Amino acid sequence: MPRVPLQPPVVIRTAITLRTGEDDDLIVAFARIPTRKIAAFIKAAMRSGGLQMSVDGLPDDSELIDSMGSFLL
Repeated sequence: MPRVPLQPPVVIRTAITLRTGEDDDLIVAFARIPTRKIAAFIKAAMRSGGLQMSVDGLPDDSELIDSMGSFLL
């Protein structure tokens, strides 16, 4: 049987900032996940319905950075 060549993985690096009082449910959820299983946890959460949302109403990253800069002044 011929061998199928392996495809290289797609790596997406990100950081998530969670705020106490606003993201308590997520902080608790991530605290229960072993470090080596965080990627699997995020993929499972996204596959359970998170991909059906629209990104049209979400702020652009540059808008968030601008608003943070104004907030800190």
